[in-house]
Amino acid sequence: MTSLTIRALSASLMLALAIPAHATVPTGGVVTAGQASITSNGSTTTITQSSANVIINWQSFSIGAGDTVQFMQPGRTSVALNRVLGADPSVILGNLTSNGNVFLVNPNGILFGSGASVNVGGLVASTMGITDANFMAGHYVFANAGAGSIINQGRIGAASGGYVALLGRSVSNQGIISARLGSVALASGEAVTLDVAGDGLLNVSVSQGAVNALVSNGGMIQADGGRVLLTAQAAGNLLNTVVNNTGMIQAQTIENHNGTILLLGDMQSGSVNLAGSLDASAPVGGDGGLIETSAAHVNVAVGSKVSTLAAQGKTGQWRIDPLDYTVGSAPGDNISGATLSAELVTNNITIDTTGTTGTGNGDIFINDAVSWTASGTPTTLALNANRDVNINAAVTATNGNFSVCCGRDVNVSGAITTTNGSVKLSAGNDINQRAAITVTDGNLLMCAGNNVNVFSALTLTRGTADPTRSLGLPLGMTLSADSDGTGPGIAGGTVVFDSLAPLATVTKAPVNIYYNPVSYAAPTDYSNKFTLTQGATLSQFMLVFAAGGDKTYDGTTATTLTGLKGTVPCGGDAGQWRRQQCQLHHPRRRREQRDHLHRLHLVWTECGFLRATAELLRTGAGTYHRDDHRSTSTSTGTGTGTGTGTS
Repeated sequence: MTSLTIRALSASLMLALAIPAHATVPTGGVVTAGQASITSNGSTTTITQSSANVIINWQSFSIGAGDTVQFMQPGRTSVALNRVLGADPSVILGNLTSNGNVFLVNPNGILFGSGASVNVGGLVASTMGITDANFMAGHYVFANAGAGSIINQGRIGAASGGYVALLGRSVSNQGIISARLGSVALASGEAVTLDVAGDGLLNVSVSQGAVNALVSNGGMIQADGGRVLLTAQAAGNLLNTVVNNTGMIQAQTIENHNGTILLLGDMQSGSVNLAGSLDASAPVGGDGGLIETSAAHVNVAVGSKVSTLAAQGKTGQWRIDPLDYTVGSAPGDNISGATLSAELVTNNITIDTTGTTGTGNGDIFINDAVSWTASGTPTTLALNANRDVNINAAVTATNGNFSVCCGRDVNVSGAITTTNGSVKLSAGNDINQRAAITVTDGNLLMCAGNNVNVFSALTLTRGTADPTRSLGLPLGMTLSADSDGTGPGIAGGTVVFDSLAPLATVTKAPVNIYYNPVSYAAPTDYSNKFTLTQGATLSQFMLVFAAGGDKTYDGTTATTLTGLKGTVPCGGDAGQWRRQQCQLHHPRRRREQRDHLHRLHLVWTECGFLRATAELLRTGAGTYHRDDHRSTSTSTGTGTGTGTGTS
């Protein structure tokens, strides 16, 4: 942070020294498109605009302390483009006012000094150029950034619903910027496009990155009910970009408009460094807003404060989107366990590496204990990883939920405990549970594309249907292996309880296990792995269909229902099934399909349950076909049969 401060102060000092003493008002103004008149009266320069859009080329555009430049425009949507052709940067030390929108373009740099007061409908200050044709057509495409910086140390205010955009290779706010119900954007790059969205907010897209792109906020940015964006994009994959926030950014919910705060760095090698305050809360009504911090590296310093808390509504969301992420206290770790714990009191937090496009693996590590008690409604810590999630330290939540979803393995080496909240572990490959998981007044789901390996204690006391505490999971405890399973002729995974693991204890809640059998005729019995009390029940389901291949069920797959525990598939001598309840699993897929021939309804749900209800009433030879994007399954035979089962 020290080097950033020195860099910003040095740039402002260079700008100030470069301004001739007499250049305290704009000079050499020439209207090149549209209609406007320019008049001066003492310390005040007035631009009276009579067309909706106007372009004025200036030799210099600065405002001295005590001086004023005012734009009198036809209406709120009017825009005046002020382009500086001379060699001097613009230094605004006095007053700039307008009832419409003012664009100031100077490739040499723009400084709003500590005494500057800007009150406009909207403001764009840019070191990037824009063509006359694009401007007059309302296509706000800025390109070819100059070497100068954009620095604000004063006060910049847009009208309600207006915008402030500072665009350049290096952009810094050390002052105060406000745009109630509007937009504030600090964007670093070589080319930027601005567009007013249907909701009136300004969309900013960096279409070309810059060398040493830098955006920093050490002051105050306020856009209650609106949007704040800080973004920097690199010119190449190996070039670093930096987005720093050491100040305060506020976009609280007002008038039923949620606030949004976005800190976006380059996803190849960029960094977002958070050491200040981000506030998208809802203190007087409504729901909390959205905060997103995305870059190859997202670093959150001790003492940072982030809030999307809603006093009367739903707590909002803080998304952290890096390449890899480590919760730990060692040098180089991204956030400490204590800091993450404090932020979970006032935020739902999602750490997501599934969009990994750079050099990272998309792994998430919990190496430092995380413990929180949510304020108000329960909050959720969600870890979504492109590859592995490694829980190496304890995670403890009171009035909170814990959700994990990854493309490969979930490795649990730290205890997971929730009270008044649920736990979801979903892995594309294996779940390896080597530390205790304890859930009270919540649900537990462990679903894997291969094996669910239970090596330590599982304890669940009372499930919940409360949507704020259930994570949308089935009531109670659910253990599910993928249907690529160990059924005859099929290689894959299943639910495995280690012989040394203690008994799983479930109180006053159902347990459902979906597994792949070694043999359809001799299903696995998990009842000796559980202690069930106060009405707890255990249901065991063999998975029949392979999610990744074809399977034909004929006379050789017959199985006897008599004496089997739970509900098992009824292949029968012919596979003639009535009212069969089917439950299939594949992580992170959704699918709905209706087979009109057999009145079959399949629904993918989050974390991979495929639920189906079917009636197959054929007698004699017949075929049952299912297509779920990955597999087909057929049932053929010559006899008849009925039964209930799971496939």
